[in-house]
Amino acid sequence: MSNAAAPTPKHGAPSDHTTMIEVLDGYHQSGYTADFSPEDGAQVRCGHCQTASAASTYPIRSLRRLEGASDPDDMIAVIASACPVCGADGTLVLGFGPTASGTDADVMQALDDRRDDDQDVPRDASPDETAAGTTT
Repeated sequence: MSNAAAPTPKHGAPSDHTTMIEVLDGYHQSGYTADFSPEDGAQVRCGHCQTASAASTYPIRSLRRLEGASDPDDMIAVIASACPVCGADGTLVLGFGPTASGTDADVMQALDDRRDDDQDVPRDASPDETAAGTTT
């Protein structure tokens, strides 16, 4: 048995212990304050203006995937986006993978992936974390 300590993560680097609340807080602090919710028919409802729009009109600016610490099948994606109607910046939380609901899967598939556009947030992390291989 080894007495070697576990490696210490670099400051700001995401770890397996990053919580959804921490990710949401990171986006919130960067101005993504509206809450978006998935709806049937590949629709997303904006919590700011209460309008439901086609998910395809919502750009993915950043997408942070999380897996549950106790259950790796508990897969969640936190997406930074903007409402196509009122322009509010906000976040959308979706399940992904084999246990995702049909509604979440339909919305995820329909979203407009714009992460390669010049954005003010990292493509694969919340703004307060730095992910290996992340392009900002």
